Amino acid sequence: MKPLIGIPAHPTLQERNHTIIHSCGENYLKSVEKAGGVPLILPIFDTPEAVERYAAMCDGFIIPGGIDVNPLSYGEEPHPLLQMTRLEYDSYEIRLIKEIYRLRKPMLGICRGIQIINVAFGGTLWQDVSLRPEPTWRHQQKEMDSSSVSHKVLIEEGSLLSSLYGSELMTNSYHHQSVKDPGRGLKITARADDGVIEALEAEEDYPFLLAVQWHPECFVVLENNPMAPIFEKLIDASKPL
Repeated sequence: MKPLIGIPAHPTLQERNHTIIHSCGENYLKSVEKAGGVPLILPIFDTPEAVERYAAMCDGFIIPGGIDVNPLSYGEEPHPLLQMTRLEYDSYEIRLIKEIYRLRKPMLGICRGIQIINVAFGGTLWQDVSLRPEPTWRHQQKEMDSSSVSHKVLIEEGSLLSSLYGSELMTNSYHHQSVKDPGRGLKITARADDGVIEALEAEEDYPFLLAVQWHPECFVVLENNPMAPIFEKLIDASKPL
């Protein structure tokens, strides 16, 4: 039986009638399908019962990209460079991540996903990468094609990511926030050349916990998808016993 991969929906504001749509990018769905899983979009309901049922019914999870994480979620006040947030969305994903972790189920974080996973583990974020004291490269890619690469990622030896790609990888880049202080139980396993954290993994032995700052799902449109191993590893780890 193919594993069921839960993907929390993203709140998208429909300006025409000012309603919020619970949505999911198609590339996430295609990436799961092509890797051998069945994707399931999980609506935003920040209640213990909803989160517990979501976590119990799915075999693995993708925590996707999206809007900024509200700094109130990690004990800071909003900086002027902060962009759109939704506190209820943060609360929902943090609750879900903690329940997934409690159940020891596989989890892949993507872009905002690495940020909210870090916050769920007690970590903090740079509200904008320009606030880092070190020189920082551009991390909001300007290429029109989202499957084009933007910069190099340097990977730590012995990590899960290194088992897939070795010591380095070229990635796309669509973020302005990034991990600042890693949360408890998480370790840094990749950085950009400028030092921006690009991947986190679990410190302890865990079935599968990988969070990356780039958007591997965007490469699903390519005939030879260099990011396919990430999704294949998630699906393999999520297969029911």
